[in-house]
Amino acid sequence: MAQREQFDRRTSQRWRIEPEAFMSNFAEDSHPKETDLLYEIRWGRSPRTWKNFCRNDHPIHAEVNFLKNKLRMHSTTPCYITWFLSWSPCGVCSRRIIEFLAKHHNVRLKICVARLYRSYDKRNQEGLRNLDQSQVNISIMSRDDFFYCWRKFVNQQSGYCWRWHFLEHVYSEELYWIYSEELDQILESY
Repeated sequence: MAQREQFDRRTSQRWRIEPEAFMSNFAEDSHPKETDLLYEIRWGRSPRTWKNFCRNDHPIHAEVNFLKNKLRMHSTTPCYITWFLSWSPCGVCSRRIIEFLAKHHNVRLKICVARLYRSYDKRNQEGLRNLDQSQVNISIMSRDDFFYCWRKFVNQQSGYCWRWHFLEHVYSEELYWIYSEELDQILESY
């Protein structure tokens, strides 16, 4: 029985993101070239969720990669999706997300981002506002969001001493408030 539990634990860890990748891509003060998208899908009233992650597949951004390759919509059952993104969607990805949601009225999307992607770019600002107007809940990842992602999406088998590194290198309370205020300003400036 113990062997079976150990095997199940190993196989359930196989799809997870490595601790170093999570820390380098989601640290609020880093500027990775790639976008990581951790996702959670729940169908209908089921308490079970399906978790996984995807990345950019050049030249396709992570958000579009997810919509094209990771989600098969064969049902009208309500679908609740949460994305944890290392960067907020660009203007083009925002438009593609809105087009997808317009075709699939049963899907509800929540997006939590570690940082804002080129927030000075008017097209990206407009994209974020359009997502907000399309009933997409978009926010900056809180401390609880980071801990949740660490527990649910990161490979814990590596034995990485996460607690101090995580608190020291990934999450910044100051940056959380700066990014949250900036996002609020973008969403309110119609």
